[in-house]
Amino acid sequence: MILKLAWRNLWRNKRRTIITLISISFGFLLTIVFTSLSDGSYGRMIDIAADMGAGHITVEPEDYRDHPGSDKVISNTRELMEKLARFKGVKALRERVVGQGMASSAADSTGMGYIAIDPEKENDTMYFFKHIKAGSGLPGDGAHALIGSLMAKQLDLRPGKKLVITTTDRHGQVVNFLVKVSGIFSTGMNEADNNIVIMPIGFVRSQIGYNSGESSHIAVYVKERWDSEKIAEKMLPLSKNYGGVSLPWSVLMPDFYGYMTMDMTSSVIFQIFIFLLISAGILNTILMGVTERMREFGIMISMGMTPGKIIRLVMAEAFWLAVAGLVAGFILTAPVYWYLHVYGIDFSIFLSNGENTIGGIIFEPLVKGAIIPRHLANIIGAIMLLIMTTGLYPAFLAARTNPVETIKII
Repeated sequence: MILKLAWRNLWRNKRRTIITLISISFGFLLTIVFTSLSDGSYGRMIDIAADMGAGHITVEPEDYRDHPGSDKVISNTRELMEKLARFKGVKALRERVVGQGMASSAADSTGMGYIAIDPEKENDTMYFFKHIKAGSGLPGDGAHALIGSLMAKQLDLRPGKKLVITTTDRHGQVVNFLVKVSGIFSTGMNEADNNIVIMPIGFVRSQIGYNSGESSHIAVYVKERWDSEKIAEKMLPLSKNYGGVSLPWSVLMPDFYGYMTMDMTSSVIFQIFIFLLISAGILNTILMGVTERMREFGIMISMGMTPGKIIRLVMAEAFWLAVAGLVAGFILTAPVYWYLHVYGIDFSIFLSNGENTIGGIIFEPLVKGAIIPRHLANIIGAIMLLIMTTGLYPAFLAARTNPVETIKII
């Protein structure tokens, strides 16, 4: 009964209610647009970093991060991968051998980091293979390498040419081997284009003394990138049984994670500021609706309606205002979100022609909206809470109506 009465009261002044609903809708639209672009851009950057080799979660030898070296290995890699694949949310696993060394040609030499992969499984998915500018992909095995464009320029290399890789084997002995350049990639990230060498994992294992069941890392790809921390935590006991640790992307990329957290926090503060401005209009709407009906409230109280019921009536009006505002907001936002999600916004004109990275991660200029479900739930909850809170003062004002005084009002 109170909900029905409140709904009717809401539309006693249609113009004022519609203006308030429009302000709530635009506030909702702005919040969704900013949040979806932020979630979409950071989500894409996390996926790019994962596709560059580390995965959303990396399983590596327990002390590898403090003391990296070719002597740090995970034995029984295949057995561990089979067990890790059973965790809920895991999409794919890839074994890696990672190390550092020097790349040399007749022209020059430079420091480098190599990533040894299984090309047959990753030729179509790894980020480097999507940005090959010369030559082809990486053959399944043999002495081949994929190098970055800046390294190729420094060493005066092109596809078909050879370079010498100098690194250490699992016993700490220096080893040299010759590889042929099969392709050159250009990611736009100077650090990657200048330092990364991709080689077949079978070939690298044979050169540094690993057997076929040993790897230095396991890259874990998950279905939902934002669940990486929870999944990594669940994987930790199993990883430790094999002498390893499971680390999510937020630990592997602390600079980027710190920047992202700071930016998202700033965005939330900005959105709170928007809704505080809108809440002033909502308060005005409810308060005017109450003050115009003081005589009505006085009559209702004199006829036996309790102050508690008056409070519930006004709060019900605030509730309907929030619900109607959110429905209108969804209707207004849906086509805009669809466009952002499908086509996105190209920020190329705002970016320089040089390296575009944030926190050491590649930032692609085409940003598509993709809001995280829990962020959408937070926004809806915050709007409901804000509007209901705004209705408290008018509700208590109506409940304190003096029937004797207000009935005299003509």
